[in-house]
Amino acid sequence: MVSVARPVSEGGRRILDLLLKSGGLSQAELTRSLDLSQPTVTRLLQGFHQDGLVRTAARQADRPGHPSVHVSLNPDFAYALGVSLLGDAVSMTLMDFTGKVRGLRRAAMPTMARPVVLERLRAFRRELEEETGIDPRRLVGVGVGISAFYVGRGRLFNPPAYLDDWAMVEIEPILEEALRLPVRVDNDGTVAAIGESLFGVGRRCRNFAYLHLTNGFGGGIIADGKPFRGQNGNAGEFGGIWTLAGVTYANLDLLQTCLKNHGHVFATVEEMVQAIDAGWDGVADWLDQARPSFAMLCGLLAYSMDPGLIVIGGRLPPSIAQALAERIVVPVPTNRRGYPPPLPAVVVAEAPGDPVALGAAVMPLREAFFA
Repeated sequence: MVSVARPVSEGGRRILDLLLKSGGLSQAELTRSLDLSQPTVTRLLQGFHQDGLVRTAARQADRPGHPSVHVSLNPDFAYALGVSLLGDAVSMTLMDFTGKVRGLRRAAMPTMARPVVLERLRAFRRELEEETGIDPRRLVGVGVGISAFYVGRGRLFNPPAYLDDWAMVEIEPILEEALRLPVRVDNDGTVAAIGESLFGVGRRCRNFAYLHLTNGFGGGIIADGKPFRGQNGNAGEFGGIWTLAGVTYANLDLLQTCLKNHGHVFATVEEMVQAIDAGWDGVADWLDQARPSFAMLCGLLAYSMDPGLIVIGGRLPPSIAQALAERIVVPVPTNRRGYPPPLPAVVVAEAPGDPVALGAAVMPLREAFFA
């Protein structure tokens, strides 16, 4: 298991976090970007370099008369695995210390029964280690996103019927025994939002709502660059708003039904999203049914949360997500003096790959090293 010779302080975590998000900065730029003294930054960087967390390049001219060392994270210092447990698919991402994805595995699952999923995850881990040649001793842990909500009793989750085998049990010990690593589990919408905050729109917007489309529907909230989970960890369960409002529950199960009505039959959502064409008639039907529900939800989010952006993500193909975003109009209320409140733009998620597995892989790295 990866360890460092000294604990990572709050200031050190902020330095590492900035290096993660920037890809590397000069020592002078780090000092200017953080409210830390130059001697403190120097001392922390010296410790990180000694322990192998960072790499330094030859001095370069940061500004006239002020040469400065360029600092970047050491990609091979640590790794993490990210897992998504969805209704009909499992995936695993291997991420290095710089946030780069080194390998990815994904499989459609005819059943999400526990023994089948655990065996698949063990195989994924073996394959990724062999493929990438990493040192498995440098794996810090596993993050997991699951389609479920917390029930307010410890870390028990209540998932949909297709994940019955994972309902109301302590998931983390089960996965830790199977994968022989520390495990942290969270809601898939929140986890996907974390991935988007680091590798998508979060690079330019620190406050956004993430709408997570899969077999079900949920989401996540990023506030000031960090996930907001609420009192019970269920902030972002936006599907509940649709249920209470009695509007169309416009998830990917509905899209699958719309396609079936036009002769495009798929056994699972995973099979559908791999083959779908945005020009199919069934897609247009789904967009017509989905638009009012999403417009209502986006209006509620705009006036209750005041996000900078509302992001459409999850497993919905980007071309269809873009078509949906273009149809959503957040209503402008009667305004005073001709100055209505600013409204968020509705945009498509930008984080690459599997958003849940990507965000999940960040979780153990962030817990150990980053702010």
